Amino acid sequence: MYFKRTAALALVGALAFSTVAMADVKGANEDAVNTQKTEDTLNVGFASEPSAIWGSAVGKTENEGNIIQGAILDTLVAKDYSTNEIIPWLATEWEWVDETHCKFTLRDDVTMSDGTPLVADDVVYSFNVFLQTSASTDTGRFLGVLDDGSADAVAEDEHTVTIGFNTVAPDMLEMMTMTNFGIVSEDEVEALGGLEAASTNPQLGSGKYKFVEWNNGQNIKLERNEDYWNTDYAGYYQYINITFINDPASRAMSVQSGDLDVAYDMPVTQAATYAADESLSTIVYTFGQTAHLWYNMTEGKATSDILVRQAIDKALNFDALAGIGTAGYGEPSLGYFTSDSAYYNETYTTEERAVDIEGAKELLAEAGYADGLEITALGLQDTEPLYTVMQANLAEAGITLNLDIPDTAQFVEAAFGGDYDIIMVGEYTAARYPTLFCFLQEDRSAADVSAETEAEASTEAESDGTVGTTMVIGGPKVTTKALSDKIFAAIEESDEAKAIEELGAIEQELKEDCIVTNLYPEMKAAVLGGSIKGYTTQERGFVDLTNFYEE
Repeated sequence: MYFKRTAALALVGALAFSTVAMADVKGANEDAVNTQKTEDTLNVGFASEPSAIWGSAVGKTENEGNIIQGAILDTLVAKDYSTNEIIPWLATEWEWVDETHCKFTLRDDVTMSDGTPLVADDVVYSFNVFLQTSASTDTGRFLGVLDDGSADAVAEDEHTVTIGFNTVAPDMLEMMTMTNFGIVSEDEVEALGGLEAASTNPQLGSGKYKFVEWNNGQNIKLERNEDYWNTDYAGYYQYINITFINDPASRAMSVQSGDLDVAYDMPVTQAATYAADESLSTIVYTFGQTAHLWYNMTEGKATSDILVRQAIDKALNFDALAGIGTAGYGEPSLGYFTSDSAYYNETYTTEERAVDIEGAKELLAEAGYADGLEITALGLQDTEPLYTVMQANLAEAGITLNLDIPDTAQFVEAAFGGDYDIIMVGEYTAARYPTLFCFLQEDRSAADVSAETEAEASTEAESDGTVGTTMVIGGPKVTTKALSDKIFAAIEESDEAKAIEELGAIEQELKEDCIVTNLYPEMKAAVLGGSIKGYTTQERGFVDLTNFYEE
């Protein structure tokens, strides 16, 4: 599929409207905390229906399921997204026993859905579920394992539990605030018929809301938990009703008509068109993720040549891309992390992000492509406008960019298979999670990698400088063992100031080798009924369903 340059210019021109409407847009986590309770129902529109609600029971990591989990299950620790602090939740306090073991003291006033009190054995059971069902995902793959194959989670007494991890990461605690680490009891799960049954009928946990029913293809209903342990919390709505409307325009129009109160996960450019409507509230916010352009660096690909990568980087109009990607609400990214991150380093100057077509042409000629070059970009439908701008930019330098826009399943297959030259994939970098720079890390967790194999790989790396390809979405890319070691060192560093410095050095290396091009801070958006307040977030910018209220 190929688009003409005029289409890109038209898209850039269309930004004028959203820029004018900026004053009418709010961010997340800005409203006062609700203090009232009513018998009203909150109606929320999601773009799609999850296949499981308690996804941790069956190893699911779907966004919609995680959002609902956050309403019905509580985690040991939580994050206040208005201050970015880690705060006590089901655990009143914690201490690191050593680099990989953390001891938690549990609250003694928490009641589970079946009326039994929360105890340390519930935490042990939950972490064994994570290990059993999610060993290949971030929920389970960093958990320590005992000699008997169970999770390294040990109940010291009824209200004390020590949890072990298989890697060093001071920010591991922040990962545990994520909704997929919600705590349940074994008795609750067994009463529901086991993990599979509980995944779609999760009448369990100790969260702010309780699961009521799921009518497949229609709605999911939750009810306020009147026995919630945190007496400071007031849920304004007695019920939360979640429906599924794939088309974003239809979701927004349902808010206009009063059928919905919240249209969640709107494209930013589309949400911005509702900013001037005084009967609605438009929410636009960053969530700790930068859009990155990755290059397929496999041998034989034109983009394996650093000169080609540098030429592409020089030819791009970063202002136009940021304008399209953020509807005019964000600036081009000058670093790998978002500018509001604790780990932000300004790796580029604004002058270095300026368009340099002549410089791009010179680099292409030096690489042997003076007569032109043809490459392919892989993307989903929502990235077409951005790739259209890139097509126009690169055409000026003599590069023909063809677009491959398949459906989601085919996209994932092609992304893992490396069937492209460039691809846009963001990385969530709110903390130094063990997955940080996941597209560049050497895989140290593979069970079949023996010490002998690692030694051989190390010797090979010393000779040719490479670890090989990282087969992930955003890959394959060729990295080096030395770079991978630096990434792990920055993740493990206990001194945050030193970690920031180390991450800055890594970014300089990415810049010098032009391994990745930073584009703009990714944003999420929603459209609310005009009287709805309390838009708050969870990890990855997910909406928190439990804090909405009417003014």
